[in-house]
Amino acid sequence: MRIKTGIIGFDTIIGGGYRPNTVNIVVGASGTGKTIFSLQFLLKGIENGEKGIYVSFDMDGKAIMVLAESLGWYELVKAIEDGTLLVTRSHADSISYLNEDIIGYIENNSDGNARIVIDSFTPLISSLDFTVRKDINWFFDQLRASGTSIVTVEEPFTSTLSKPDVALPIFLGDSAVYLKNIGYGEAFSRTIQVIKHRASWHADGVFPYRIFPGLGIVVESDIDEYRGAEDVEATIKDSRVDDSLRERLRFMIDRNVPVTKSLIERVLRIYESESK
Repeated sequence: MRIKTGIIGFDTIIGGGYRPNTVNIVVGASGTGKTIFSLQFLLKGIENGEKGIYVSFDMDGKAIMVLAESLGWYELVKAIEDGTLLVTRSHADSISYLNEDIIGYIENNSDGNARIVIDSFTPLISSLDFTVRKDINWFFDQLRASGTSIVTVEEPFTSTLSKPDVALPIFLGDSAVYLKNIGYGEAFSRTIQVIKHRASWHADGVFPYRIFPGLGIVVESDIDEYRGAEDVEATIKDSRVDDSLRERLRFMIDRNVPVTKSLIERVLRIYESESK
């Protein structure tokens, strides 16, 4: 099972969606759309009848409602008003806050299957070093027990992802994507790259995305769409496919890797040439 993110074009490049009960890191500078990414993820959950929890260190419920209204996401506004989406603005000044307050709040309001957003994680760990790895790992484990989470992290001004406040969440998270504003003009001014997706296929490369009112983030992926098991099964019955290769192709299909006839044809040509 995959957790659909609601971000148009994004699930295609991460194998169909997030894995359940995982912590997924979104890294990017201010203005790249990290909060919109997070709200879009929560909106999809609301549409599916799921509970959402939004923990922010910058925005309160009123500010989130204003942003949601500007995007035309009135379902989010209603969800905040009726308590389906819980929003809390937190003030943290030490790592112990992870253990004492945030997790307590999430555990008390989660059914173990909630969509959870921590936006942004950076203020809590910006002054820390690699010695707090165990604390952050513990925090992520508690998030996994409560549901599927997005944790946003602010990209440093130096554009290096090796500092502890960025490197630790990326390393300890189950997946990580990098949102970047490269300033090459409107069509390609923003890009997204999957840095990692543990135990799952993901696309390589950098993909442009845009932000539209109503739609939110739309990733422009040039990856062939997954065409369904029946279509691909018919293709892999080709006489050139032996049992070993057939099983590998089925393994890809089971994990929602975008498998198409054109891909299989390329694989067969390589496979045949190497078998000679």
